[in-house]
Amino acid sequence: MRVVALLLAAAVVSPGSILAAQPSQTPADYSREVSRICAGALLFDGSHSIGTRAGAIAVSRDIRATGGKRLRRVDAVPKPASTAQLATRWISLERRLVETYASTYFEIWKQVERDRSRRDEATLPARLHALVHRSDPLQRRAAALELRLRLPDCTGGGHGPADLSASA
Repeated sequence: MRVVALLLAAAVVSPGSILAAQPSQTPADYSREVSRICAGALLFDGSHSIGTRAGAIAVSRDIRATGGKRLRRVDAVPKPASTAQLATRWISLERRLVETYASTYFEIWKQVERDRSRRDEATLPARLHALVHRSDPLQRRAAALELRLRLPDCTGGGHGPADLSASA
Protein backbone atom coordinates (compact mmCIF):
# COMPACT_ATOMS: atom_id res chain seq x y z
CA MET A 1 0.00 0.00 0.00
CA ARG A 2 2.82 2.35 0.88
CA VAL A 3 4.43 1.71 -2.54
CA VAL A 4 1.18 2.67 -4.27
CA ALA A 5 1.02 5.91 -2.28
CA LEU A 6 4.62 6.76 -3.19
CA LEU A 7 3.96 6.08 -6.88
CA LEU A 8 0.89 8.30 -6.79
CA ALA A 9 2.85 11.05 -5.02
CA ALA A 10 5.63 10.79 -7.63
CA ALA A 11 3.10 11.06 -10.45
CA VAL A 12 1.55 14.16 -8.91
CA VAL A 13 4.88 15.99 -8.66
CA SER A 14 6.46 14.80 -11.90
CA PRO A 15 7.50 17.64 -14.21
CA GLY A 16 4.87 16.82 -16.82
CA SER A 17 2.02 16.91 -14.37
CA ILE A 18 3.29 20.13 -12.78
CA LEU A 19 3.20 21.77 -16.19
CA ALA A 20 -0.27 20.41 -16.85
CA ALA A 21 -1.49 21.66 -13.49
CA GLN A 22 -0.33 25.25 -14.09
CA PRO A 23 -3.06 27.76 -14.77
CA SER A 24 -3.74 28.47 -18.40
CA GLN A 25 -1.95 31.44 -19.95
CA THR A 26 -4.12 34.54 -20.33
CA PRO A 27 -4.53 36.36 -23.66
CA ALA A 28 -2.58 39.30 -22.19
CA ASP A 29 0.30 36.98 -21.18
CA TYR A 30 0.29 35.43 -24.66
CA SER A 31 0.33 38.85 -26.30
CA ARG A 32 3.27 39.98 -24.15
CA GLU A 33 5.31 36.86 -24.83
CA VAL A 34 4.67 36.88 -28.58
CA SER A 35 5.33 40.64 -28.75
CA ARG A 36 8.70 40.06 -27.09
CA ILE A 37 9.62 37.48 -29.74
CA CYS A 38 8.37 39.62 -32.64
CA ALA A 39 9.67 43.00 -31.45
CA GLY A 40 11.75 44.64 -34.16
CA ALA A 41 11.19 41.74 -36.56
CA LEU A 42 13.22 42.04 -39.74
CA LEU A 43 12.25 40.47 -43.03
CA PHE A 44 15.63 38.71 -43.04
CA ASP A 45 18.68 38.66 -40.79
CA GLY A 46 21.64 38.28 -43.13
CA SER A 47 23.36 40.63 -45.52
CA HIS A 48 23.49 39.70 -49.17
CA SER A 49 25.03 40.76 -52.41
CA ILE A 50 22.21 42.06 -54.58
CA GLY A 51 21.87 42.39 -58.31
CA THR A 52 22.57 38.76 -59.14
CA ARG A 53 20.40 35.70 -59.42
CA ALA A 54 22.40 34.04 -56.65
CA GLY A 55 21.85 37.09 -54.44
CA ALA A 56 18.11 37.09 -55.10
CA ILE A 57 17.91 33.38 -54.29
CA ALA A 58 19.92 33.93 -51.09
CA VAL A 59 17.62 36.76 -49.97
CA SER A 60 14.53 34.64 -50.66
CA ARG A 61 15.99 31.75 -48.67
CA ASP A 62 16.94 34.07 -45.82
CA ILE A 63 13.41 35.53 -45.72
CA ARG A 64 12.04 31.99 -45.37
CA ALA A 65 14.64 30.97 -42.76
CA THR A 66 14.34 34.12 -40.64
CA GLY A 67 10.54 34.17 -40.66
CA GLY A 68 10.26 30.43 -40.20
CA LYS A 69 12.57 30.42 -37.18
CA ARG A 70 10.73 33.30 -35.50
CA LEU A 71 7.30 31.77 -36.17
CA ARG A 72 8.42 28.40 -34.76
CA ARG A 73 9.33 30.23 -31.54
CA VAL A 74 5.92 31.93 -31.54
CA ASP A 75 4.12 28.66 -32.20
CA ALA A 76 5.84 27.12 -29.16
CA VAL A 77 4.26 29.73 -26.86
CA PRO A 78 1.26 28.18 -25.06
CA LYS A 79 -1.96 29.60 -26.48
CA PRO A 80 -4.80 30.58 -24.16
CA ALA A 81 -7.82 28.35 -24.68
CA SER A 82 -10.06 31.37 -25.35
CA THR A 83 -7.98 32.59 -28.31
CA ALA A 84 -6.15 29.43 -29.44
CA GLN A 85 -8.04 29.14 -32.73
CA LEU A 86 -7.42 32.78 -33.63
CA ALA A 87 -3.74 32.51 -32.66
CA THR A 88 -3.33 29.36 -34.76
CA ARG A 89 -5.00 31.07 -37.72
CA TRP A 90 -2.75 34.13 -37.28
CA ILE A 91 0.42 32.00 -37.21
CA SER A 92 -0.74 30.25 -40.38
CA LEU A 93 -1.29 33.61 -42.10
CA GLU A 94 2.11 34.84 -40.95
CA ARG A 95 3.74 31.73 -42.46
CA ARG A 96 1.91 32.29 -45.74
CA LEU A 97 3.06 35.91 -45.71
CA VAL A 98 6.69 34.90 -45.17
CA GLU A 99 6.44 32.55 -48.15
CA THR A 100 4.75 35.24 -50.23
CA TYR A 101 7.44 37.80 -49.37
CA ALA A 102 10.20 35.33 -50.27
CA SER A 103 8.69 34.29 -53.59
CA THR A 104 7.74 37.87 -54.46
CA TYR A 105 11.29 39.11 -53.83
CA PHE A 106 12.67 36.60 -56.30
CA GLU A 107 9.88 37.23 -58.82
CA ILE A 108 10.52 40.99 -58.73
CA TRP A 109 14.21 40.35 -59.36
CA LYS A 110 13.34 38.12 -62.34
CA GLN A 111 10.97 40.73 -63.80
CA VAL A 112 13.55 43.51 -63.53
CA GLU A 113 16.47 41.45 -64.81
CA ARG A 114 14.92 39.61 -67.72
CA ASP A 115 15.56 40.74 -71.25
CA ARG A 116 12.67 42.97 -72.19
CA SER A 117 11.28 44.14 -75.45
CA ARG A 118 9.94 47.70 -75.61
CA ARG A 119 6.47 46.31 -75.02
CA ASP A 120 7.64 44.39 -71.96
CA GLU A 121 9.45 47.45 -70.66
CA ALA A 122 6.29 49.50 -70.95
CA THR A 123 4.38 47.01 -68.82
CA LEU A 124 7.10 46.56 -66.20
CA PRO A 125 5.73 49.16 -63.74
CA ALA A 126 2.27 47.56 -63.76
CA ARG A 127 3.72 44.07 -63.32
CA LEU A 128 5.92 45.23 -60.44
CA HIS A 129 2.99 47.02 -58.83
CA ALA A 130 0.96 43.80 -58.96
CA LEU A 131 3.84 41.85 -57.42
CA VAL A 132 4.46 44.39 -54.66
CA HIS A 133 0.77 44.28 -53.72
CA ARG A 134 0.36 40.51 -54.09
CA SER A 135 0.49 40.08 -50.30
CA ASP A 136 -2.07 42.81 -49.52
CA PRO A 137 -5.07 40.50 -48.95
CA LEU A 138 -3.05 38.30 -46.56
CA GLN A 139 -1.65 41.38 -44.84
CA ARG A 140 -5.14 42.75 -44.22
CA ARG A 141 -6.32 39.44 -42.76
CA ALA A 142 -3.22 39.15 -40.55
CA ALA A 143 -3.54 42.76 -39.38
CA ALA A 144 -7.18 42.21 -38.42
CA LEU A 145 -6.20 39.20 -36.29
CA GLU A 146 -3.29 41.18 -34.81
CA LEU A 147 -5.76 43.80 -33.65
CA ARG A 148 -8.01 41.19 -32.05
CA LEU A 149 -5.12 39.34 -30.40
CA ARG A 150 -3.10 42.50 -29.60
CA LEU A 151 -0.06 41.20 -31.49
CA PRO A 152 2.53 42.90 -33.68
CA ASP A 153 3.58 41.90 -37.17
CA CYS A 154 5.98 38.98 -36.80
CA THR A 155 7.13 38.66 -40.42
CA GLY A 156 9.20 41.82 -40.71
CA GLY A 157 6.98 42.81 -43.63
CA GLY A 158 5.43 45.69 -41.71
CA HIS A 159 1.72 44.92 -41.95
CA GLY A 160 0.89 45.59 -38.32
CA PRO A 161 -2.37 47.11 -37.06
CA ALA A 162 -1.13 50.65 -37.70
CA ASP A 163 -0.59 49.72 -41.34
CA LEU A 164 -4.14 48.39 -41.67
CA SER A 165 -5.70 51.83 -41.33
CA ALA A 166 -3.18 53.36 -43.74
CA SER A 167 -4.09 50.86 -46.47
CA ALA A 168 -7.85 51.02 -45.94
